[in-house]
Amino acid sequence: MASEPQYLPPPTEPAPVSPSPVQPVPKPRRRRGILGIVAISAVVGALAGSVATIVVAPRLIKVTSTGNALVAPLAPINNTLTEESAVINVANLAGKAVVEIKTTITSADTFLQQEQHGIGSGFIVRSDGYIVTNNHVVENARQLQIILRDQAKKYDARVVGTSPEDDIAVLKIDAQNLPSLGWGDSSALKVGQLAIAIGSPLGQQNSVTKGVISALHRSIQVPDPASVGGTENILNAIQTDAQINPGNSGGPLLNSAGQVIGVNFAIEQAQAGPGLGFALDGNAAHDIANQLIQTGHVNRPYLGVTYQQLDETAAAANSLVVGALVTEVSSGSPADRAGIKAHDVVTKVNDQAIDDDHPLKDVLRQFAPGTRVTVTIYRGGKSQTLQVTLGTHP
Repeated sequence: MASEPQYLPPPTEPAPVSPSPVQPVPKPRRRRGILGIVAISAVVGALAGSVATIVVAPRLIKVTSTGNALVAPLAPINNTLTEESAVINVANLAGKAVVEIKTTITSADTFLQQEQHGIGSGFIVRSDGYIVTNNHVVENARQLQIILRDQAKKYDARVVGTSPEDDIAVLKIDAQNLPSLGWGDSSALKVGQLAIAIGSPLGQQNSVTKGVISALHRSIQVPDPASVGGTENILNAIQTDAQINPGNSGGPLLNSAGQVIGVNFAIEQAQAGPGLGFALDGNAAHDIANQLIQTGHVNRPYLGVTYQQLDETAAAANSLVVGALVTEVSSGSPADRAGIKAHDVVTKVNDQAIDDDHPLKDVLRQFAPGTRVTVTIYRGGKSQTLQVTLGTHP
């Protein structure tokens, strides 16, 4: 058996070392096998991050959201865009917009008050200095320093906004005319297609690894930042065999066109071998980053239910239908006011069916707080519709 999930040994500058074990953070119970999910920000000392345990429950969201890269378009080498030439092009062009993030955190220990330093990755999404990374890379940092690939100059960064629930943060540096990356459409991803990761694994800036999209629809269980000891799911994580190590956190997962299709955030360690890499869904990260840039926070619609996703097998076993089985309704919530009850199965929101490919949580995220939606529920063997005005998530 493997040990409980833990942070990986951090790199130092210039060579990796094996520091003392870090102070443990609340960990969810292991859910399967000999593997454990760990966050992949590289740290020196006790840098907080996301520890996760994989849950075998496929999830997928599809948000129409595309973007065009501001780096030069990719061109074939010797008139043939082979896999090798695609990786070379992405490394050369898209790599210009990938940055190294150095963090400084003051220990909360009253007696020691030691400084701890961490290394993570990020990528520029606007030429005027907006950078996307993981929340766990920058969480609790009192100082952030950005290093660009083609510039010796270091930039001090400020946090524009964070979404701990989604493990996304946006930073800003005072610079102009920077190379930047565009977003691809992650809902169009296919298992087996080329995937390229760029970042600062083990402190080695702008390292490039390649692999394929190994699986889609993964659900990764991470500590819930809103509750001590609680957990929540990060849905629709992308699994890749492109090698990912500590320090890759916050760096982009790219397609062969150099577009961002995911944000690298976790690995699943095995007893031997490199383990599995996971990236946050690119479309969801794009939406969250845009909200953080525009307002500094994420406005989340609120229905007010706790639910269990039912696939066809689970639905048939319980003589129910595919959808979201409501297990609890928060008193006074929009769902409560609309008449939704425990044991109802939510099957649609407006015209969107709720299923494994479209979980309730992610369908709701397509609507702004205050939006009036039609919710179809299955109750007592019959379907009925209810009108619900979504609130703002507490």
